[in-house]
Amino acid sequence: MSAAPVPHSEDRLGRNIGVGCFTFFIGAVSGAMSGVGIGKLLGFFNRCTPQPGLPACEWWVFAGYGAAIGALTLPVLALWRLRRRDQAEDTASMTRG
Repeated sequence: MSAAPVPHSEDRLGRNIGVGCFTFFIGAVSGAMSGVGIGKLLGFFNRCTPQPGLPACEWWVFAGYGAAIGALTLPVLALWRLRRRDQAEDTASMTRG
């Protein structure tokens, strides 16, 4: 049974760029939705009545902050996990001999 070859740093760089860009977009969208949900909850406790057709009072503020937080945290977490896996694979391939 042979071990899988360790990818070159160029392959990892391309993978990391792709993962970072994809998770940036997904993090922004999911963070904005979560932010609006938090805004809706806070509006309920503050007894704020939103305009007809809008999800919450000042929803754009909550969506903006949520999108910024999500767009930063999701790529960081995903790339951090990939880097940990790469380090473990590199260590394992060096100890095999």
